[in-house]
Amino acid sequence: QFAVLTLLAYLLQAAVASDLAIAGVAPNFAIAIIAIISIAMGRKYTFIMSLTIGYLQEIMLPALDYIFLILYPVCAMLGALAFADKSERRMEEERTSGRKTVSLPAPIRTMLCALLSISVFEGVNLLYIYLSGITLDMGHYSRALISVVYTTLLAGLLQFPIRRWLKIHKLKKAVRMQ
Repeated sequence: QFAVLTLLAYLLQAAVASDLAIAGVAPNFAIAIIAIISIAMGRKYTFIMSLTIGYLQEIMLPALDYIFLILYPVCAMLGALAFADKSERRMEEERTSGRKTVSLPAPIRTMLCALLSISVFEGVNLLYIYLSGITLDMGHYSRALISVVYTTLLAGLLQFPIRRWLKIHKLKKAVRMQ
């Protein structure tokens, strides 16, 4: 299922995203699905998926050399570090040290993870445009903002069918009943 979802994320990004553009801005399906995997399956799967998608985009789509190969894993891992589930050991360390932690529901963490990842992605794109000698204007900023909002909402919508397909909701219910 994970391999199929990774390939699906790449294909949606490469082939379908441009057809769903709003105001000329396509959503980033890859980052949305990677954010869902970050919360649903953890950091290891996040890294593998983001590296695979970055590699596939690097070899199949024309862009700067190595930009996708570097940018997708970096953006995904930042989101995963901030919002993915913590290990039992880490939670126990926080409890014993007396630190208060807030545990947000998975749907909210998924959207926040996507928001952080796409914000970093768009920030790097804006930085590249600026460093290329192009003066940034409101058009650049508004397109980046549309991309951030669109991708975050897309992650919010796609998480429910993907989590159901991965049978993650059933696992949580079974754990609660025991």
